[in-house]
Amino acid sequence: MTDLKSLFFSLGIEKLDLPLEDQALINQFISSFTPRFLDICQQRPDRAPLDLLLGLMTQQHQLLSQQWQTQQQAYHQMQSVFENTVGADHASKFQHQESEQYTIVSLLWLLVQGASQIDYSYANEQAETICQQLFTTSATMKNADSQAELLRQRLMQAYYLGKKSSQQSLVTKLKNWFKS
Repeated sequence: MTDLKSLFFSLGIEKLDLPLEDQALINQFISSFTPRFLDICQQRPDRAPLDLLLGLMTQQHQLLSQQWQTQQQAYHQMQSVFENTVGADHASKFQHQESEQYTIVSLLWLLVQGASQIDYSYANEQAETICQQLFTTSATMKNADSQAELLRQRLMQAYYLGKKSSQQSLVTKLKNWFKS
């Protein structure tokens, strides 16, 4: 049985260039979802851990996406109040807490998609959708488009890292197979 932390490390998570805050959120996610992942692995021993992880991450991503869409109008209203009260420059410093969690889960989800050899066009489309969701509420924020593009690049970096780890794993398996 594979634990969640080992599986993410086998996908190259440590190679992502992440700020300490994001690393802490990832560690928190891994800690809180490890028992659930282990339970899923016990229930489905016939399935590869990576397949089970893809299912878990897809479920979590969908849940957070739905929560984000539900809260988007309230967040937009709150952001307008901040902008009217303290000005647009200072209002942009206030972060929606769920956006950080949504971003981290999206990053992990795309890492797993890459490792699972999910099609690039689907992953890129999902990255664009995530950015649209996160930055639509920030229409008045300075540089929203450039920040959205930076996030899309980070998400796709995670996808390619997962894809690379999967290809390296396949090469290692082939080398071992030819040795035997």
